[in-house]
Amino acid sequence: TVNRSIMVYFECGKCNETVKKPKLAKHLQSCQAHHVSCIDCSTVFGWNEWESHNNCVSEAQKYQGNLYQPKESSNKGQLKQDAWVDNVRKAISGSAIPSQVRCLLEKLLGFDNIPRKQKAFGNFVKNSVKVWDDSKIEAMWQVISKANAKPEGDQKSNGESHRTPEVKKAREFPGWKRAIDEELEGAGGALPWKKLCRQVKNRYCETNPGVADDIESRVLSAVPEEYCSYEHTLVTLVR
Repeated sequence: TVNRSIMVYFECGKCNETVKKPKLAKHLQSCQAHHVSCIDCSTVFGWNEWESHNNCVSEAQKYQGNLYQPKESSNKGQLKQDAWVDNVRKAISGSAIPSQVRCLLEKLLGFDNIPRKQKAFGNFVKNSVKVWDDSKIEAMWQVISKANAKPEGDQKSNGESHRTPEVKKAREFPGWKRAIDEELEGAGGALPWKKLCRQVKNRYCETNPGVADDIESRVLSAVPEEYCSYEHTLVTLVR
């Protein structure tokens, strides 16, 4: 078996805060949650059951048994929470923020279970820091959320942000009759004459920019007589 001595973390079932085991009893007294769950193994514990959960066994460790190979950093809850608190500390020391907000944030650093979601954060500040002014809570949250925001380029794959966009190459104009046939074939064999003129004209202008005089009449003069009908306004491809 694998012996783990890493601190056990729980998630409060009411406010979703991540709390170290030594501080869980105090948290439950103020939050009045009826259950908590272990961050690593996801086991749910009642009010009087969590105290016996000292050494956590993850799902992978449980099912793999002796084949289990622990990861170098397997306690994700601890790592996330430590990084969150560290970012708050950096924000206080490096940002030009109002002195009143700075003072409240410094007081907040006395806790290592700062919630990472805004609603839970607001409840936590009211219950733990004893700040009830919503505008002050909002100012604190803005500093913290900005400090923990991911850089804009983080979600792009490697090299994607530096990739040069491909330039769409214009189709060569094959001639009036051939262009008419291709547009009709692409539309299922028939098009209204106005739409046909517009599409062939646009295709011609792709390779001949700046030449727009009398193109529609040139399209119409290139339509074979057998493609037209006195019964309707469609131009129909005749193979």
